[in-house]
Amino acid sequence: MPLRTFHSGHALITLLTLLLIGVAPVAFGLLVMAWQVNKQLDESATVALREARQGVDDVIDSLHRASNKVLNLAEYDCGKALPVLYSEVVATPELRSLTLVRENRAYCSTLRGESGLLVMPGDYFNHRLRLEPGNDNTPDSAILYYRLQEYPYGVLAVADGKILQRVLQGIRAADNVHLQFGPTLIGARGEVQDSAPLLDEHAYMSQVSPLYGYTLHMAYPPGHAARQLLDNSLVIAPSLLLVGIMTAAASYWAMYRRRRAVGRPV
Repeated sequence: MPLRTFHSGHALITLLTLLLIGVAPVAFGLLVMAWQVNKQLDESATVALREARQGVDDVIDSLHRASNKVLNLAEYDCGKALPVLYSEVVATPELRSLTLVRENRAYCSTLRGESGLLVMPGDYFNHRLRLEPGNDNTPDSAILYYRLQEYPYGVLAVADGKILQRVLQGIRAADNVHLQFGPTLIGARGEVQDSAPLLDEHAYMSQVSPLYGYTLHMAYPPGHAARQLLDNSLVIAPSLLLVGIMTAAASYWAMYRRRRAVGRPV
């Protein structure tokens, strides 16, 4: 093999080696950064969902306590029970109304007085909760039903959906968190919608309430994680490139000194 060809091949191998040595810290740094970004997203989602779950549990706890207080009134006629129901609604800020149920018929309501509306347990998520975009009294405001049943008696407690909206607005990344009851969910803007499209496309992390069974979802907009990665890459890339160049230069200098010591060309 001619000496010139040998030297050219040796120089090419040296160049490729130095290139790999320089690229290694850059690639490793980007991998670490990607891991950190994903970890931060996970931690942020976990904290936001936990805060939201605590707030929503508190709201439903309040509805449960109020319902439990008046459950025994379902044994009486509406005229006797209604004044106590009114007092409980006034005393509980989360309540919009209370309705007594007997044998699955809502017979006494603080909104309608005496009635005979049929209550179907299957219409309620876990037979307890139901979220609707509105009703006849407030068609443009979401409402949450809480059903407490000790057959043949029961209570329906109704809360304004704005309470849930305020809970979601009070947490971090509020616009990305949605609260689901069965097939419907509500967001920080108060909109009630079908859960399937959002969950199929954008769900990132979910938590289920162990007390009431509803689900909270963190649903980042499309491309959110990629934008986070890109933003962090632009910040850290110059430092990583500098480290890569310095590593390659140090390696070249070490190779040069070693080969010079043994009398071989670099």
